[in-house]
Amino acid sequence: MKKLLFISTLLFIALIANVNAQYYVSVTGSDANPGTSSQPFNTIQKAASLMQAGDTCYIMAGIYRETVTPVNNGTSSNHIVFKNYQNDKVFIVGTDSISGWTSYQNGIYKAYAPDTVLQLCVNKKIANEARYPNFNGDHMTTSDWSAVSIDTNCKALFTGMNFPAGYWNGGYCIANVGSKWVCEIGTIDSSSSNAVYCSQTSWPWGSHPAYGPTVYTGSGHGYIMHHLNALDTINEWHWQNDTLYYYPQSPSIVNTMDVEARTRMFAFNCYSKQYIDIENINIVFANVTFEEATGCTLNNSSVVYPTPFFYYTLSWDRQAHDSINYGITQWHGKGVTMSGYNNNILNCYIAHSWGDGISIGGTGNTVDNCLVEDCDWSATDDAVLSCVGTGHNIKHSTLHKTCRSTLVNRLCNLTNIMNNNMYDCGYITLDLGITYSYRSNGGGSQIAYNWCHDNHCTSTSNMGIYLDNADTAYILHHNVIWNCKNAIQTNKPAVNHQIYNNTVWFCTNTIGTYGTAGQNIVNQIVKNNLSNLVWNQGTTFSNNLVTQTPNFTNAAGFDFTLTSTSPAIDTGTVIPGITDGYVGNAPDCGAYEYGLTPWIPGSNIQIPDISEVLIDSSQVVTGINDEMNHNKEDGGLIVYPNPTNSKIHIDYNNIDNSQIVIYNIFGQKIIEKSKSNTIDLSAYNKGLYLMVLTDKKKEISYSRMIVLN
Repeated sequence: MKKLLFISTLLFIALIANVNAQYYVSVTGSDANPGTSSQPFNTIQKAASLMQAGDTCYIMAGIYRETVTPVNNGTSSNHIVFKNYQNDKVFIVGTDSISGWTSYQNGIYKAYAPDTVLQLCVNKKIANEARYPNFNGDHMTTSDWSAVSIDTNCKALFTGMNFPAGYWNGGYCIANVGSKWVCEIGTIDSSSSNAVYCSQTSWPWGSHPAYGPTVYTGSGHGYIMHHLNALDTINEWHWQNDTLYYYPQSPSIVNTMDVEARTRMFAFNCYSKQYIDIENINIVFANVTFEEATGCTLNNSSVVYPTPFFYYTLSWDRQAHDSINYGITQWHGKGVTMSGYNNNILNCYIAHSWGDGISIGGTGNTVDNCLVEDCDWSATDDAVLSCVGTGHNIKHSTLHKTCRSTLVNRLCNLTNIMNNNMYDCGYITLDLGITYSYRSNGGGSQIAYNWCHDNHCTSTSNMGIYLDNADTAYILHHNVIWNCKNAIQTNKPAVNHQIYNNTVWFCTNTIGTYGTAGQNIVNQIVKNNLSNLVWNQGTTFSNNLVTQTPNFTNAAGFDFTLTSTSPAIDTGTVIPGITDGYVGNAPDCGAYEYGLTPWIPGSNIQIPDISEVLIDSSQVVTGINDEMNHNKEDGGLIVYPNPTNSKIHIDYNNIDNSQIVIYNIFGQKIIEKSKSNTIDLSAYNKGLYLMVLTDKKKEISYSRMIVLN
């Protein structure tokens, strides 16, 4: 009996020792250590191989070069947690240092690099993969592409190109032609002086049975890359056959260059894992996947350059999903990914992707309070955020800057897209929306309380919220849409859409539609909307206000809240579940209810400082439209942080002798003062405020919308 009691006691002690273990990792540690705070591991993976449900890995300051793959799962009540130690700044990068450069030819140097190089960073700045014509640094334009035409035989003719036969064999041809919905890609089998020929191409290069061959062939623009012969200018690189080639600014800096080559796709690979949490980690040149996972969370982190250039087999209709729980294993160009069940991406900054910023499949996943920008450099059917599946929530996020649509919600049921600031799309492709869905049963999905604005598509198919052919049962309410041609598009057959309490301004049409003979709009209800344009696409209309004088607070500054004299006040009708909580005798028309604190969409996330790893030269924005913070035409006035919870700081640059006045949403002056670099708003209520700065010398006034949260 004593022996049995002794064994039981040992087992109990062993079990206790393994409950809620804490492991520590440091760049100066050793994986031979026990992983304590005084004797930490050197790699996060060492901890990940040991951790059980309820354990936490504390990562100390530094730069870690690894892919972390948890071995075990957490549980719903005991997650496995990876987080920074105290307030330490932690980076996980997908790069490795490259050295040993030798001269190749014509100013180009080479170095041994046995692993495939996906991206390159030199002296903490991004280098450009070699391309013909040369890349000018802006992924949102075709101004540096070549004029090109392609045919159904997959021949691409480049205007002005003249190279020897076979010069481009083995490279990639990328072209945006015909209807210019998306870019196509092909592998070059042979080339002549001014043309390349591709037998292996993305679908649907050539013909498309539903639309005819002219949709994906004809004239447009394109470029050639993934070939050593394209390497001909400073700061370009190319990798092939275990060798990295780079064109430095000068031979004199070759031996002092800090060259970091991306060789890993992931910082965290949590494929099919359960209840893994990642917190307060900066990830650069690497990605995170929660594919086919359950209950995993990425929180208070950043992922910069998640998706490198990729070859794709589908340039259109990539939202086709797996047969089991809307899996997205076949998608190319995935950004930070979650599929499976009930995963979360919260309070994160994600930016600079050749594909998606965030990719979602599965059931019940959430994106909340994220700033995601500068995505879909491939100009394909990717987006800042792409989602399929059911029961997702995409909310309180700022999504912007993309070659095609900002958010693609095709094949999404019961997915709510709410309180988001979505803008700056359509820089390269045509026929798109800020949000885009196609042949989808919304099943009551709500698209609500969003700002949708600034679609840069140059065709008439320039939409705010785009419900393309055969979409059904979406509920659109309390959205503010501006600077689009058609604010809302419901292409036929359009069935059971509900369109309530939206404000449309600076657009060409409120609602557009398109369909072939015999296709109709069925049971489309349009009520309580506000615009200076007529509401005329639907089957049931009521209490839609059309006025040229809505008396907004400041339409020129994109503040579409109502003043006390607005004709929209009390002119709506009661719609249960939509107008609940209205003030006055009846609901107001449009997206804002006078007398209630105005809702403000978007994220309050600020762009993190990652200068220890990368000097990011991209445009700086915060959680709301950068036009409200920095306009190059106004002498460089900068207001930050915006949103703010107390003080704003003002950089005047070339503006002298100025006066500042700040108004509340009712037009009441609350602050007036001469030039000041800091203004304290902490004594005022949360909401929207208008700052007007007058340059007395030039007799010019500038305005900024300030968000106090």
